[in-house]
Amino acid sequence: MYQTKAVHPLSAAPGFLASQVQDTLWSLFVAVGDHWTLGDDVSAYRLRFQTFLQNRIDIDPLYTGYYREGAVVLDELIATHGAQQAFDKIFSDKPRIAPAGLPSTPLESLQRFVANEFIALRLALGGFKTFGALNYCGYFGGANIAEEPTPYRIRP
Repeated sequence: MYQTKAVHPLSAAPGFLASQVQDTLWSLFVAVGDHWTLGDDVSAYRLRFQTFLQNRIDIDPLYTGYYREGAVVLDELIATHGAQQAFDKIFSDKPRIAPAGLPSTPLESLQRFVANEFIALRLALGGFKTFGALNYCGYFGGANIAEEPTPYRIRP
């Protein structure tokens, strides 16, 4: 039988993260746009963000722990350093070469399993508009043929 949604066989009964965890993670998602000055309206992405979280958990139940622990680490960083410095640390304090294997610190786990995925999601939902892409909400269609309009960007 066709399964319309991917669900990990070991996933628990349908449940979701506590609203406090969601709110903390949402603040990180919003900070992605602030950090890179994306300029898009983030409020329109709230439902997609929640769906993204739930889908990640359904596909891999380990994400429940990544999100809960990530929210705890983020709250601690904000309490210690303030919001702006905490987000700067998450987005900027990374090794030049991505480490292999398991994360060695809670911050690295937050960066790898939460922040990096939120950055990718934010760009996919609307961040590309900032960089001049036109057809960013779907698949880029068409070929780059001379004398034909570019399917994804206005030519200078």
